[in-house]
Amino acid sequence: MRTGKITYLYISICTLAVLLLFSCAQNDNSSKETSSSKIVQDSLAILVNSSSDTNLNIEERKQTVQEAFDKVNLLRIDSIKLKHLTILSFNSVQLKDSVFFRTINKETISLAQKEKDSVAMAEAYWDLGIFLDNTKLIDSTYYYYNEALAIYSKQNNQKKMAFLFNSISTIQRKLGDYAGAEQTTIKALEIFKESKNYLGMSNSYNSLGSITHSLGDIEKAIQYYKIASSYLDSLPTDKSYNQIFITNNIGVSNMLLNQYTEAENSFEKVVNFKNLRTINPEFLAKAMVNLANAKKKLFSKEDLEPQYLAAIEITKEYDNTFSEATSTGHYAQYLAYIKDTIKAVKVAKNALVLSEKAENFESLLRTLNFLTLVDKKNASTYAQEYFVIDKKLKEDERKLRDKFARIRFQTDEFIERNELLAKQNELLTREKRLWSALAILGLIGIAAILIIVIQRIKNNNLRFKQQQQESNLEIFNLLLLQQSKFDEGKKIEQERISQELHDGFLNKILGIRLVLLGLNKRQDETSIAQRAEVITELAELSEEIRSISHELNEAAFQKMQNFIEAIKSLIKTFQTASETLKYSFKFNTDLDWDGLNSTLKINLYRIVQESIQNCIKHAEASTIFVNFDVEDNFLMVTIEDNGKGFDSKKSKKGIGFRNISSRLEKVNGTLRVDSTIGNGTKLMIRVPYLNDIDKIA
Repeated sequence: MRTGKITYLYISICTLAVLLLFSCAQNDNSSKETSSSKIVQDSLAILVNSSSDTNLNIEERKQTVQEAFDKVNLLRIDSIKLKHLTILSFNSVQLKDSVFFRTINKETISLAQKEKDSVAMAEAYWDLGIFLDNTKLIDSTYYYYNEALAIYSKQNNQKKMAFLFNSISTIQRKLGDYAGAEQTTIKALEIFKESKNYLGMSNSYNSLGSITHSLGDIEKAIQYYKIASSYLDSLPTDKSYNQIFITNNIGVSNMLLNQYTEAENSFEKVVNFKNLRTINPEFLAKAMVNLANAKKKLFSKEDLEPQYLAAIEITKEYDNTFSEATSTGHYAQYLAYIKDTIKAVKVAKNALVLSEKAENFESLLRTLNFLTLVDKKNASTYAQEYFVIDKKLKEDERKLRDKFARIRFQTDEFIERNELLAKQNELLTREKRLWSALAILGLIGIAAILIIVIQRIKNNNLRFKQQQQESNLEIFNLLLLQQSKFDEGKKIEQERISQELHDGFLNKILGIRLVLLGLNKRQDETSIAQRAEVITELAELSEEIRSISHELNEAAFQKMQNFIEAIKSLIKTFQTASETLKYSFKFNTDLDWDGLNSTLKINLYRIVQESIQNCIKHAEASTIFVNFDVEDNFLMVTIEDNGKGFDSKKSKKGIGFRNISSRLEKVNGTLRVDSTIGNGTKLMIRVPYLNDIDKIA
C-alpha cells in the first residue's frame, strides 16, 4: 500500500516536470518570435530618451519628440506605449507649444486611465501642473498638483510627495498664503531630512528663504539661503548651476537691506556663470536687470542702458512677455534716474501694455505707481487704476486661497485616510506573506526530498561510468594541452634564435667583414691595432654564440654595461669600415638610459644595428643621423640617411624590417617609415619606457 502511494507520487512529479519542459519550449519559441519586435522597441526607447537632450535647441527637440510620438502611436501593446508616452509628456512641457503638449498629455492620461496605471497618471498630472504653472493658471496648477499628490500618497511614495510639496508651496507663496506655503515646505523638508536627500533639503530651505523674504524678515531669509547653499556643497556632483539661483535670491535680499555692494557681487556671479546664455537665457536676463539696478543704487557712472536693453532683447527672443514687462519697467525707472523723463514715460507706458498682456500684475502695479510720480498730468488716473487693480487682485487672491484651503483640506484628509489604510494593509500583507511563505516552503521541502531520493537512486547506477568517462577525458585533454604548450614553446624559441642570429651575429660578422676589407688596404700601425681589435671582437662574438644556448637576450645585455656607450661603440664599428661615411649620434642627457628595462635596451640596440646595416647595405648612404630623445613617457628613436630611398608604399619588407617590427611588438613600440626614391629614408620609432627603479617603486 505504501509502495503504491510512492509510485503514484513519483508519476505525478514526472508529469509535472514534463509539463514544465514543454512550457519552457513554448517560451523559447515565443522569445524567437518577439526578438525582432524587441529590436524595434529598443530603437524607439533610444529615440524617446534622446528627446530630453538639452544640447538640442527647442526646434530640434520638438522634432525629436514629434517623431517619437508618431512611432509610439504605432505600438500595439498599451503598457509599452504608456511607458514611452509618460516620458514624452514630461519632455514636451518646455517646448512652448501648448497644443502639442496638450495632445501628448491628454493621450497619456487617457491611456493611464484605461490601463489603471496610477503611477503614469500621477506623472501626467504633475506634467500638466508644471505646464499650467508656466501659463499662469494658478488654480488649475494647484488642482493637478494635488491630484498627483493624492496618488503618490496612496502609494506612500514619500520622495515624490516631498518634491510635490515644494511645488505646491511655490503656488501658495505666489497667492500670498505664506503660512500655508511654510507648512507645506516643512512637510517636504521633513521627508528630505529623513532620506538624507541634500538636493531636496537645499530646495526646501531656498523655498523657506523666499517665503520669509516675502514676509519681510530679510535677514532670516538670507540665513535660509545660506543653509540651502551649504547642502549643495555636501553633494558629490557639481551643483553650481543650482547655486546661482540661491545666489540671485541672496542678492535680491541684500538690495532690500541696502547692502548694494554685496548685491552687486552676487548678481555678478550669476551673470558671469559659464554658458548661462545657452542653458537659461531668460534667467540671465533677470539677473542682468538685477545687476543694473544694484549698480544704479551704488550711483555707478557706467552707462547701464545697454544692459537693460540686452535683457529686454533676450526676453523678446524667447517670446517671454511676462519677463519683458518686468525688464521694461525697470528700464523706465533707470531712464527717470538719468533725467530722461520723456523717454521714461514712453517706456513705462509700453511696460503697462506688456504687463496687461502677460497678466504680470506685480509689474503692472509697480509701473502704475512709477507713472504717478513721473507723469504728473495723468497721476490721478494712474493712482485710481492702481487702486482698482490692487483691490481686485486681493479679492481674487482671497477667493483662490479659500478654494485652495478646501482642496488642501480634502487632500490632507485623503492622505491621512490613505496612511491609515496603508498601515492596515501592511499588517494584512505581512500575515498573508508569512502564511504563503510557510505553505510554499512546506511544499517545496516535500517535493525536494522526494526528488532527491529518486535522483540518488538513479545517480548511483550512473556515477561509476561517468567518473570513468570524466577521468579518460581529463587525461586526453592534459595530453593535448601538454603537446600544445610544447609546440608553442618550440615555435617561439625557433623564432627567437632566428632573430638573434640575423640581428646579432650576422650583422656583427658583416660589420667585421667591412672593417677588415677597409683595414686590409692599409698596413700602418694604426690599422694593425684596429685589426687586433677586430680579432678581439671575433673572440667576443665566439663567446656570445656559445652563450646562446643559455639565454640570448640576457647574455647580450650583460655585455651592455653602459647603454649609450654600447650604441656609440656600435656606430664606431660601422664608421671604421668606411672613411667616407659620416655619422651623427645625439641623445637626451636627462634620461637614465642604463636604468631602462633590459629587454627594452637589447631590442633597441638590435633595431639600431639592423637599421644602420640597411643604410649601408641597401641605401648607399653617405650620411647617417641617429637621435635618442624622450617625449612624455615615450622613447623617440630617429634613424635617418641620405641614401637612394625607396617607395615605402610599394616595396616589400625584407627580413630585416620584419625583425624590427617583431622586436617593437615585444616592447609595445610603433614604427613609421618615411622614404621616397632619391630622397633618403627616415625611421621614427616610438616606444613606451619604464625604468627598473620605477618598477621597484
